[in-house]
Amino acid sequence: MNIKKLAVLLLVICMAFMITTSFAISSSKTVTSSKKMSLYLDAGKSGDSSVIKFNVYGIPSGAVVKKVVVDANSNISWSGKGAIVSNRIHVKNSKSGYVSAPWGSLNKTEVTGALVGTPAKGTWYVYYNGTNISNYYYGLKSYQYVKLTVYYNY
Repeated sequence: MNIKKLAVLLLVICMAFMITTSFAISSSKTVTSSKKMSLYLDAGKSGDSSVIKFNVYGIPSGAVVKKVVVDANSNISWSGKGAIVSNRIHVKNSKSGYVSAPWGSLNKTEVTGALVGTPAKGTWYVYYNGTNISNYYYGLKSYQYVKLTVYYNY
C-alpha cells in the first residue's frame, strides 16, 4: 500500500475515534447549611437526626453526580451527660432515594452508591443516625454549618 494512502487511512481512523469519544469535564460545588442537624436520644437508644436541606444550583445543566462528600466537622455541640456516637450519614437528592454510608473519620463522609449518575443540580437532604452509648443519661448532639460537596461530570 502506498504511504500516502496509509497516512490517509490512519487519519480517517483517528478522526472517527475522536468524533465517537466524548470527554467528560469534572468539577464540584460546595454548599453550606446554617441549619442544625440535631439528635436527642435517651440512654441506650438509637435514632435519626433532624434533616437539613441544601439547594445546589449554579452548575451546568445535565451535570451528573460522581460522588458526594458531607463535612460535618465545623461546629459540633452537645448537651446532657449521654454520649452520642454518629453511626451513618444518609443523603438524597430530588431524583434519588436516601443512600447511606458509614460515618467517616473526622466527621467527613464520602457517599456514592445509587447517587452516581443522578442529576447533580437540585435540592439535597442529609441526616445522620446515632446511638447514645450511655446507660443512664440522655444526650443531644448537633452539627451546624454542615458542608455538602457534589462532585459531578458534564
